[in-house]
Amino acid sequence: MKLKLSLIFLLFIFFFLSFSTIAQSSNVLVVEITDTIDQSTVEILKESIQQANNENSEAIILLLDTPGGGLQQTFDIADIINESEIPVVGYVYPTGSYAWSAGTFILMSTHIAAMADYTIIGSAQPVEITAEGTKYITEPKIINALVSWIQTRAEMRGRNQTTAAKFITENLDLNATSAKEYGVIEHVSSSINQLLLDINGTSVSTSKGTVVLNTAGAEEIVFSPSIGVQIMKFFSNPLLTSLLLMLGIFALIFGISSPGFGAEVFGAIAILLSLIGSGFAISVLSIIFIIIGCLLLIIEIFATPGFGVIGIGGVILLLLGGIFLIPSYSTTEWAISMAWINDAIIVMVAVAVIISVFFVFLLYKVIQIRSKKAQVGTFIGEKAKTVDGITPDKPGYVRFKGELWKATSDISIEPNTKVIIIDKEESTLKVKPKV
Repeated sequence: MKLKLSLIFLLFIFFFLSFSTIAQSSNVLVVEITDTIDQSTVEILKESIQQANNENSEAIILLLDTPGGGLQQTFDIADIINESEIPVVGYVYPTGSYAWSAGTFILMSTHIAAMADYTIIGSAQPVEITAEGTKYITEPKIINALVSWIQTRAEMRGRNQTTAAKFITENLDLNATSAKEYGVIEHVSSSINQLLLDINGTSVSTSKGTVVLNTAGAEEIVFSPSIGVQIMKFFSNPLLTSLLLMLGIFALIFGISSPGFGAEVFGAIAILLSLIGSGFAISVLSIIFIIIGCLLLIIEIFATPGFGVIGIGGVILLLLGGIFLIPSYSTTEWAISMAWINDAIIVMVAVAVIISVFFVFLLYKVIQIRSKKAQVGTFIGEKAKTVDGITPDKPGYVRFKGELWKATSDISIEPNTKVIIIDKEESTLKVKPKV
């Protein structure tokens, strides 16, 4: 009898421990969304959804800290969130972070929106970049479409539609406390652990139906994107993309004018990397400016020796083409902080000027070397040394100031003989033995 009771007790303990282990095995996937929103961000969301499904995660926590990004990419991210069977929680974190422009659009698209203390959202009016600089887009067709979009997302999540619209129409900015008071977020949480406690037991409507979150004490799995996405993210930075493209073009031109140093190879690689980073989303205007600029510089180098109006025009066009690559998205589909774009343009212009000055210096040196070649002595009366044997019937080569020249002679001359140049016809020298 005692044995049976002991076995029952052990079985009870076993099932209790197993149940406790299962109950505590829930997890959430933590995904960082930082810097600008671009195609790599879309890929990060796709990969995180797949991993969350494999891990059977309770929720995906998006840690938002971004100045904004491409609208099309933002719409793609919103669609991924809307189609997700796993609840996606947007969380502006850590303290001092912000989710401006496209970041606010993404936050409004998540199933649950939260912010840490002393964080900011808002300033979602899109901007465009022109030759005159950056300016806000005020075209009613675009603004009304974006307002309807963000209000629809707010309605889907039970948030304040009026305040959501003001993020675009008035560039409204809200801190965490105000955002909760106005009803555009659900929680103000001081940490990820606190957020998991705050959302525990919340019913969320996903693509597969209503889900009740069990996040209290859930394990936090930090998402790490694949190497391919990391490479895409690294090269998709608009500043780096523009810098690589300009460096590649300058290297190609210098390599063509002075082959043999590998500059043309570096140029080709740099251009390819820039195109990969930009996703080939380069404006037609930028391409036109860059092509014309390259043609002008090539003409200046090969057709009109010197550095005049044509070369200066080529450099200016390349500078403009580089500036137009910030950002490397269609200018009417860009929602990002105006201050960020202005800073980016200043940095890009400074880098472009430095590169141009360096390129002009290289070009000057190339022209200087070529000028020296054309002015190498008067030839006649200069000393050289035969490399081959030279006869009246068979020309050979002589070494003159480190260079090989074809030479003829009226008498036979042995190799390694010092000679005097007595005449020059085009690229052929006439020599005689030095006495």
